[in-house]
Amino acid sequence: MFEYSTVALERTQFVINFYRQRKLPITGSAFYNECIRLNIYQNNRATAYKIKEDMDAGVLGDFKADIHTYVAIFNDVHASTREDLALLTTYYDEMLGRGIQPTDLVQKPLIRLARKIGEIPLVRALLESPGTAKLTDIHSTTAARLLSNKAQAYIAQYDLVGARTQLEELLLYHIPKDTRLLPSTQGYATGSSDIRIPYEFTRTRDAFFIYVRSLYESIIRVYIIRHRIREAHELLDDMRRTIYLPPSRMAYNWFIRYHAKRKNIHRLHEIHDMMLQDGVAPDEYAYTKFITACMYQPRPRRLRKLVDKAINDGKLPKTLGASFEPADGPDPAIDEAQDESAPRPSGLPEIPKHIAELTSVHDLVFHPEDCVRFYQSMFLEFDGRIKNSRDEQCLPNAHIINAVMCAYTMLERPSLVLREFIRYAYHQSRLYPHQPPPDIKANIVPVAHMFKMALDASDATDNQEQSQRIHTQMVRWGIRLPNST
Repeated sequence: MFEYSTVALERTQFVINFYRQRKLPITGSAFYNECIRLNIYQNNRATAYKIKEDMDAGVLGDFKADIHTYVAIFNDVHASTREDLALLTTYYDEMLGRGIQPTDLVQKPLIRLARKIGEIPLVRALLESPGTAKLTDIHSTTAARLLSNKAQAYIAQYDLVGARTQLEELLLYHIPKDTRLLPSTQGYATGSSDIRIPYEFTRTRDAFFIYVRSLYESIIRVYIIRHRIREAHELLDDMRRTIYLPPSRMAYNWFIRYHAKRKNIHRLHEIHDMMLQDGVAPDEYAYTKFITACMYQPRPRRLRKLVDKAINDGKLPKTLGASFEPADGPDPAIDEAQDESAPRPSGLPEIPKHIAELTSVHDLVFHPEDCVRFYQSMFLEFDGRIKNSRDEQCLPNAHIINAVMCAYTMLERPSLVLREFIRYAYHQSRLYPHQPPPDIKANIVPVAHMFKMALDASDATDNQEQSQRIHTQMVRWGIRLPNST
């Protein structure tokens, strides 16, 4: 192949030196294209790119980059990394923007490099995009498909600027007039370039917005992964204003997971309200995160960050920061010291001293009222009756019941603690009458904590009969409390 011929490149070097030594006039762009090709072959990329920039700027005369210039740049035998692929795709876009149609000598090196680093499907999607230059507003859905695929290629290369550019270009197209509804619009894949829409619906408004939504959510996901949450929220707000299809449940769950891990309860309320406004019903995963985020104790490093942020915001005194040790923070788990504590008016054990001394930190970490509020919302969503512990419309999992029982314990509502324990025990026994439920084995720690809270609540209400039932259930399921022998 001529591009890699050593003899041809040596001859090219000789001709270039001859012209420079004799200071002969350059009469065409072919001379500079050969200079670029030679420097690329010698791995002098900076020099090659500088020659091209000088050509575009008119420094070297009335010569502009043409298809042969780009062929010289793309046939880079030293390209081998994702960064090299990102740079070449930038030049590919520039070439298309100038109306230069790509040839095999441009596309094949891109595919070869993509195969080398494992990005061949995405680059093939990128190479489909030249068709958008010929599309008009009546082909807006086709443009959406091509630009969405192209943006996915940029996202795979971690180039969010390129992806945002494709999104902005896509939003310039007119919305299709065909308003036929797709079957099960919510069921189409999100955050993927592989969206398959029935042929008869490919020109519809729904199809157009599905591609637009997929592109929005792909970029949002990368922002969240990179902890650029402010930009992710801005893009979410922009998506809710721009397209009539609501964000998918999957996209909302990304935000829920991020904020639940950081105990941003006010943000979780905002997301919950957004979902209800958009008609996106939270699923069990979302409600598990909503509810448990209010009650779990974060690890020491996360707890340290929460305290530091509260100190910076003026919610906690600065003197607390110097002496605060995360390991001594509030702990909703089983605490053996509670056994020797005097009972509170509710009959429940007294709050341990090390927690009482850090009441402000306790309030920062635990949000029992918010936990109960999310729990009530879950029952409304699933059309269940929270007061009926045998209601079969809503079956909370062990993590949810554990968190809610913790919340009612902190709110000094022992009767409600028992109600939630009975709810869980009844449904697990109903579903698995002859064996310990699989949920018990998978969540032995929270389940043991639930039994401990239920025993405390039965003692607080002086319900000996219920206490005996709890002990019987412990034997049946093989539950052992941490302080039992």
